[in-house]
Amino acid sequence: MALTTLRHGAMPTGSVLQVVQTALTSAVTVSTPTSFTDISGVSVAITPKFSSSKVLIDVSLVAEVENNAFHSVYRLLRGSTAIGVGDANGSAPQGSFMVDSYASGGSLAGITAHFHFLDSPSSTSSTTYKIQVIAHSGSGDVFIGRNSADNNGSTGPGRFPSIITATEIAG
Repeated sequence: MALTTLRHGAMPTGSVLQVVQTALTSAVTVSTPTSFTDISGVSVAITPKFSSSKVLIDVSLVAEVENNAFHSVYRLLRGSTAIGVGDANGSAPQGSFMVDSYASGGSLAGITAHFHFLDSPSSTSSTTYKIQVIAHSGSGDVFIGRNSADNNGSTGPGRFPSIITATEIAG
């Protein structure tokens, strides 16, 4: 039996068309980000098959900000455009999610953050999604994939992957 190419209409709305994932297994330090700064290695590129497709972005990472009295704010970008962010509130950063080290019990408390957003890129061109971070008042370094102590002994918390997944869904 010969395989044939499926037409757009042959795939029901909601069908998964493709999945692309980047898993960064090394730890990253973002030095005192006073403005939104790319997190190196936490990006994924996908080329949608149809302009009517949706792209579901899933992000999972462990993070901590150096100064335990502050927080770090993260935002999702499609290319250079921030998407999936909250409304403006004065000069506060518009983010997709945050990590608050103070609320987690203070220093050495890495937080696992998850974020999901369904995008409509309306394109069949290669599209890159990435995560950026800013520290509250630029108060300190932000650690991704580890906590601030980064203890490598048997009692250390270890290291963790930062994962970003793009799933094309038929529209």
